[in-house]
Amino acid sequence: MNKLFKSKILTAIIFFGLGGVIWGGWDLYGGASPADYPLTIFGAILLGVLGGLGLALPVTRSAAKISKIVGLGLVGSVLGFIAAWLGIYILSIWSVQILALLSLPISFIEFLELDPSLGVAAYWLNFAFAGAFMGLFFALGLKEKILPMILRGFVGFGLVAIIGPILGNIIGNLVNSLFVSYIMTFLIIGVVLGLSLSLKLSKKEKKGSTVQ
Repeated sequence: MNKLFKSKILTAIIFFGLGGVIWGGWDLYGGASPADYPLTIFGAILLGVLGGLGLALPVTRSAAKISKIVGLGLVGSVLGFIAAWLGIYILSIWSVQILALLSLPISFIEFLELDPSLGVAAYWLNFAFAGAFMGLFFALGLKEKILPMILRGFVGFGLVAIIGPILGNIIGNLVNSLFVSYIMTFLIIGVVLGLSLSLKLSKKEKKGSTVQ
């Protein structure tokens, strides 16, 4: 991998990860009490703006193009989070039922939540649905093939909604810190989403394609 190939992945990981860290802190401390639903609009704004910058900066130096990518990413993330919220009940029911089909014990399913009452894995289909929207709009901004970006957003954001709280809880419990649990959970969510959306861009760069 050449330097640009690496920078596209690393830049996306760094910016999406930063968005995740701020998002996690907001869900814990941003209201009168910690959030009980993870896909907050503040998180959508962070992923759209910071994530958009992470995807745009390695491929163009044009302020207009960067603004376009960030703007479309912001629209996609906000619309995705709103759509996921509108389907919150049916998607969350399906999410839990699919997890139950894996014969996971109740104690383990509860471990996928963040104290005091923030379900994350219970909304993994909501995450996946929002991720598909982000993939679509980032694809439009970056002039990428639409279907692969939608699938990357869907799979990456949905899968990490299960993995993130597992690792976040383990790390937070090791240091006995709820703050660390939130930060690590959403950091991992942001990093994996950034990785998922940037891998296709990195492969395309080998063919000499960039957004001008």
